[in-house]
Amino acid sequence: MSGVPQVSVLGPLLFKLLINDIEDGINSAVSIFADDIKLCNTVQSMEEVNKLQPDLDKLTVGASTWLMRLNIDKCKVMHLGANNLHAAYVLGGVKLRESLVEKDLSALIDHRLNNSMQCQSAASKANRIVY
Repeated sequence: MSGVPQVSVLGPLLFKLLINDIEDGINSAVSIFADDIKLCNTVQSMEEVNKLQPDLDKLTVGASTWLMRLNIDKCKVMHLGANNLHAAYVLGGVKLRESLVEKDLSALIDHRLNNSMQCQSAASKANRIVY
């Protein structure tokens, strides 16, 4: 087992050093924040689908190289755009679930990049505080 000390000053730095090269060899856009990794790519043809799947495979190999387990239950696919093929992707031998809405850095994002759910959530929270 491997891990990073929690609630420490050095914990985030040590984790960043540990996963610093996890994105090497991945062609998709990679976004890393704390312990979350996002892969993004334009997918409008089966050729582009076939380019994204190897990136997911490389991510799995990179994690296992550093003895880290990916929590595949938390991994999801969000298809954006009208021309998206809604292809199925596999991570670690498990088909990823499709998501229509996700919470990212405390903001709700939906598959249409519409912020109405975020506005409703903020208004609801404000009303609870007021009452």
